[in-house]
Amino acid sequence: MSSPQSLPLPVVLVGCGAVSQLFYAPALRALEGTGHLRVVGLIDLAERARRELQQKFPSARATVSLGDLAAVGAKLAIIATPPNFHREHAEAAFAAGLDVLCEKPLASSATQGAAMVAAAEGAGRLLAAGHYKRFFPAHRALKLLIEQQTFGALQTVEIAEGGKFGWPAATDSFFRKEQTSGGVLLDIGVHVLDLLLWWLGEPDEISYADDAAGGLEANCRFRGDFPGGVGVTVQLSRDWATPNCYVFRFDRATVHCRVNASNQLEFTLDGLPMSFAAELRELLPPRPAPATVPLETNPQAFIAQLVDVCAAVQSRRAPLVTGADALRVIRLIERCYQARQQLPQPWLAAVS
Repeated sequence: MSSPQSLPLPVVLVGCGAVSQLFYAPALRALEGTGHLRVVGLIDLAERARRELQQKFPSARATVSLGDLAAVGAKLAIIATPPNFHREHAEAAFAAGLDVLCEKPLASSATQGAAMVAAAEGAGRLLAAGHYKRFFPAHRALKLLIEQQTFGALQTVEIAEGGKFGWPAATDSFFRKEQTSGGVLLDIGVHVLDLLLWWLGEPDEISYADDAAGGLEANCRFRGDFPGGVGVTVQLSRDWATPNCYVFRFDRATVHCRVNASNQLEFTLDGLPMSFAAELRELLPPRPAPATVPLETNPQAFIAQLVDVCAAVQSRRAPLVTGADALRVIRLIERCYQARQQLPQPWLAAVS
């Protein structure tokens, strides 16, 4: 069996904007160095964006045309364009014989997402979704704590994430309803809801409120009753400071998970007057031993998903996060929007 070093997977990056500049480019360069892949193509309508990335991948062919997907010799297309283009670009990749890793959210609607999943199946191609936060050691540990009931049954989850919008977007598509079907819930909420579905399963009952008022929401609040009687509350914001923390209350302990602290958890055990801040590391042997190596950081978790997708393409197995997984999230988001209520905004009340 060929090793990654002897068979680098040829990859084309479709979309050279902020997510590619900040996340994909460093990860792809690292994996070129380890022989997992090589970047053979860069596709974007914006010449400046293509030029900036081609400086990092000088041997890649830079073009504006999806018709060049097959010509560059790629086997995997990474779709990192705005969500309303994901279906078109993914289907072009499938038609060219490529597998696809699609950046989140999978699509602007469940209808488009379902079409992408069907197109992948029809073409015999793989469709992976860029929900890299499943690869955080802290999130994997939480899944085990929930499933194994290490601290007893999980009772509640409280999540507060977000703050002032600071993403260096190349366009204003984040804020135009004609270009995106949702605001903060469709943006950072994708990761939050994906993790909840992965940890807990589908919610039985939900309630949802936001401040969209006919536009796109900057703030929202989600409540759900999940299997096992777990009550979940989620607050997301693009303009209010939040603690950026997930809190899990078990029978015998409370666990805090900080947003993007991929290999850290904080524990408060019942009956003890202090908390423990833990860095997650490789397992220690049951004897005196030197300290082990810390588990993956946020950038390393992003790389870990790319490694998984490359292995899936080369071995023809399903990736750990599939298009069908991502479609479940889009459907839950649409369920929220259908149940939308107005988020209380007392500062807008008319003065009597």
